[in-house]
Amino acid sequence: MEATFEDTPRCRKTWKAVRDSFSWTDDVQRGAWYRGELPATAEEFRRLWSLTDGICGIHFVNQITLYDGDEWLFYAVPHHNYCWLHDSEEGFVDEVDAVLSDQRACVLPGGTQVEWEQDGREYTISGTSLCVGGGGFRTRGCYGLSNLEAVRVDEATQTISLQWKPDPTSGAVGRVLMGAMSLVYNPPEQLRFEDETTFREVESVLREVIEKRTQSV
Repeated sequence: MEATFEDTPRCRKTWKAVRDSFSWTDDVQRGAWYRGELPATAEEFRRLWSLTDGICGIHFVNQITLYDGDEWLFYAVPHHNYCWLHDSEEGFVDEVDAVLSDQRACVLPGGTQVEWEQDGREYTISGTSLCVGGGGFRTRGCYGLSNLEAVRVDEATQTISLQWKPDPTSGAVGRVLMGAMSLVYNPPEQLRFEDETTFREVESVLREVIEKRTQSV
């Protein structure tokens, strides 16, 4: 915490207050990991997590992992705005999803859900991203499904049209950034399929993502 940001003093003060409640360990992953038993250190964890709303804090609280014995349940990287859940016991993820129902959040499936090839390109829906491999520079990459606004299905041609909503960036600087981003951000507007099974599977996955995101807003 050598750099000074507005929230740096709060980070220093909080860490000084809770540090003695944790023990240093390197048996889980390499690096400076500190461990605390729950529920004994629940309040200390809450105080540390509260730091992630600041510029310094979101990097200071670099990674958090919750274990149940040898099984990990929760892993988060605050400065990447991502967290993962592991359903070590059936129903755990459903319970978390239920708790999030009153918040602007929801649980989305992780891992590779479906993959296929079409027109010389490889497509994969993994976690919350649609990835395209092969083809030209502007036709490959990974695109977050959080920006997928709607899908339209054509049964006759087995195609799915995608309507994307880019992140809003206002002002003159924003327009310049959006213009520059358009050179590399080029998500597919249509997906075509040879077999009906993959066609239906992809449609189901995309609609589920949109539905769950809509419910969480």
